[in-house]
Amino acid sequence: MKENKHVEKFKSSHLNSGESVIAWAEGYIGKMMGSGKDTQHNGALIVTETRVAFYRKGFIGEVIETIPLKSITSIERKSTLGHRVIRVHTSHDDLEFKTFSKESELALVEAIESGRRLSTETVAPEKNKASNDPFEQLKKLSELKEAGVISDEEFQAKKIKLMDLI
Repeated sequence: MKENKHVEKFKSSHLNSGESVIAWAEGYIGKMMGSGKDTQHNGALIVTETRVAFYRKGFIGEVIETIPLKSITSIERKSTLGHRVIRVHTSHDDLEFKTFSKESELALVEAIESGRRLSTETVAPEKNKASNDPFEQLKKLSELKEAGVISDEEFQAKKIKLMDLI
């Protein structure tokens, strides 16, 4: 599919270093014939390795809304008479995008889900790495003792084992 002008402009103006476009689709945000904050904006929903972005470049200005993939809590999809809606939710925000292409909708959702899986897989090993570090474990152990979760005797016994690892 040939890239549209919104995707091309997004790539030249808003793509971060090391970031590339994974999937995109033409569509709109807002409501048909809406006004104020519900004004319809035609543009493109773009998925990169790190974020989902709606982008529209017009004569007067531009509209850009982005959501980091790691912040997405759920994706809602709805289809009525060929009108397809993708709503991306975070804990404090959402982005509703409408399109008419089933193939584009499926490609966007697959790219978002794939990116979400990758972002959680890269965070999880770091957590495990920190928990295996004896210095980090000593800090946590000290916090547990100060909070009264473990006794001084338990603290000393665990501390000796951790010191042997250093």
